[in-house]
Amino acid sequence: MAKLLRTFALVFAALFALSLIVGCGGDDDDDDGEAAAAAFQSATPASGDLASNGTISVSFDNDPGDVTVSVGTITTSGKTRTISGPFPEGALALALSWTNGDGSHTLNYTVTAPDNTAPTVTGGTVEDGEEDVDPADINDGGIEITFSEEVTGNIALQTEGGDNVGWLGDVSGMAATLELVAGKEIGNETTYVIKGTVSDAAGNELAVEITFTTAAKE
Repeated sequence: MAKLLRTFALVFAALFALSLIVGCGGDDDDDDGEAAAAAFQSATPASGDLASNGTISVSFDNDPGDVTVSVGTITTSGKTRTISGPFPEGALALALSWTNGDGSHTLNYTVTAPDNTAPTVTGGTVEDGEEDVDPADINDGGIEITFSEEVTGNIALQTEGGDNVGWLGDVSGMAATLELVAGKEIGNETTYVIKGTVSDAAGNELAVEITFTTAAKE
C-alpha cells in the first residue's frame, strides 16, 4: 500500500510540473502580442505653402507599419515617414493611411513653384572672420547660428587643423547650436571653425564654414 501511495505521489508531482510548464508557455504567447496601434502626431510642415519639389516629415507615436499617400514617395525611418514630391502645384489635400491601427489623416497645402534657392546664414553668436572673441562667453553660452528657413543637417566645432573639438551639435528648425561638453572648453588665442552642411525641405544645400579667433588671456 505504501508503495502504491509513493507511485501516486510521483505521478501527481510530474503532472503538476507539466502544468507549470504549459502555463509559462501561455505567458510567452501573451508577451508576443501585436504591437500598439499607431496614431498620427505631427507633420513638418504642418500646412501652408509647400514647394513642388519639397518634402514632408510625418511622425507617429508608434511604428505605423505600411504607410500610403495619395501623392508622393515615402521613405521609412522608425516612427517617422518622409514624403517627397514632386507635388502638383495648387491646392493639395494629401491623404495618409497606415496599416498599424488602420489609421488615416489628411494634410492640406498650397503647392508653389519649385524651390531652387539654398538657405542662407542670417546671424549667430559669432561672425565669419571675427577676432578677439571671449572664450569664456562661448564656453558659458554655447554657439548658435540662424538660417533663412527651416533646415536639417549637421554641425561641428573644429580646430583650425580640422580636428573635432567634441562639442554637441544640433540642427533643428531655423537654427544650429553647439553645446560645450565638460572638459572640452575652448581656449585663448586659438582659431576655431564651425563647419557643417544643412539643407532645406527641397534638398537645397548650404555648406557652413564660420571661422573665429579667441582673444588673448587678460
